[in-house]
Amino acid sequence: MIGEGSGIVPDRGLNIMYRVTLNTVMNLTDAGLTAANTCYNPSASDVRITSDVPSGILAGQVVMAGTSNGTAVKSDATGVALGIAQNNAVGYSYESMSGAASGKVPYVCGSGSVFSTDVYEVYTSGSVAQTYAAGDALYASANGLLTKESGLGDTTIVGIVLVAPSTTDPFMVVQMRI
Repeated sequence: MIGEGSGIVPDRGLNIMYRVTLNTVMNLTDAGLTAANTCYNPSASDVRITSDVPSGILAGQVVMAGTSNGTAVKSDATGVALGIAQNNAVGYSYESMSGAASGKVPYVCGSGSVFSTDVYEVYTSGSVAQTYAAGDALYASANGLLTKESGLGDTTIVGIVLVAPSTTDPFMVVQMRI
């Protein structure tokens, strides 16, 4: 598994391999802590977001500027993507809940940042299975997840797939473009 040697664990959605910028200026909204997470075709057995995923912004989700000044929210593909959330806003039991404690949304940005994530859309908005390959352009889905489906609203290319996920390794390595 990519990133395994660096301490990544199965419930950790993001492993930063090379970071250009980590922005910690933007504030969380209430929805950043409470919004339900979903994906396209959530009843499929191979989706990355399941019912046991915590609410709020997840590590590996795309974030955009919120409507309130100085806030960042989970992307819904209608606004311009800012970056990729570094950690879960709510966190897990026995884990640092820094997002909830600080009220901040730390996110990775800067063209050239490289990360691996297992948080992405497995299906298109039309419930058609999508597979990823090296060189694929990635966009934000309406669920705040990476997808190669374009034309959902914001047409900003968030990143490029460097290493595609496989049946034996669900992590996708991405180089950011924003």
